[in-house]
Amino acid sequence: MESTVSANNSFGRYFRSDLSAAISNFGISLLVFSTMAATTELFNGLFTLMLSGKWQGMIAGLRIPLFFIFGIIMLLSSPAKLYGHLTDRKEGTAFLMLPVSGFNKFLSMVLITCIIVPLFFGVVYLSLDALVCLLDPTAGESLFSMILLSFHIDFNEFFANTLPILNYKAIMSPWLYMDDLVQTSLLFLLGALIFKKSKVGKTLGCLILIALSLQMITTPIMSLAMFDKIHMLSEMDNIDFNGEFFNTTFPLLSWMLRHLVLLDTIQDTLVNCLLLFLVWLRLKKMKH
Repeated sequence: MESTVSANNSFGRYFRSDLSAAISNFGISLLVFSTMAATTELFNGLFTLMLSGKWQGMIAGLRIPLFFIFGIIMLLSSPAKLYGHLTDRKEGTAFLMLPVSGFNKFLSMVLITCIIVPLFFGVVYLSLDALVCLLDPTAGESLFSMILLSFHIDFNEFFANTLPILNYKAIMSPWLYMDDLVQTSLLFLLGALIFKKSKVGKTLGCLILIALSLQMITTPIMSLAMFDKIHMLSEMDNIDFNGEFFNTTFPLLSWMLRHLVLLDTIQDTLVNCLLLFLVWLRLKKMKH
């Protein structure tokens, strides 16, 4: 019991120190990204005021892509800013010499990179966006209310003629993509710990090469597996491409689409577990 309390205290002290260092390394950049909702609104309002003499808030059609753009930049750049220095000989050696267990270092790193930084960005950005919309009615509806509204839209009815077997409401839920955010952070954290220079660019390059390689392997296999069905469809006239026809013609693909949320969750969980292991292994094997 006493050793458990001591271990918890040791982790708590290290985590506070690591968080303080993270704020020093990335705090200003994170604050800039998080406050872009108010900054872009101000610039947009001033620009329209100079052109037309009338203040106009930034519409949702512009605020939504900007939110995703700044969020992606933050996810890609934060791991290298937070822990990229560990590949340097001097700072990496100092990190390895810290009187803290490797697991505590690993746990603190993952918590800060995958949870605290994205959560801070999301909460601050969406809160400021909601405040902007409250103070400026010309900006329209806030991003936060639009996210909440998505839970109440019957997407299955909205997309009924597209592919009826898909559960569009589940696919459009933002909660489905939380594990993808963690996965992105872990990917670029691993890249930050492996590459010594151009960490973000080299990580992106590796991901593109892996994606292309997988596509080159899977595309011929899928084409061969579905060749007969595709040839049959090409010879048919007046196809009623409804859910029943799709289920009968492509049973495996139909099952996968019906269980897309489950398959996506299982895949992301397995990939995230692999990435966590690789990050831990990289820290364990790190030498200078």
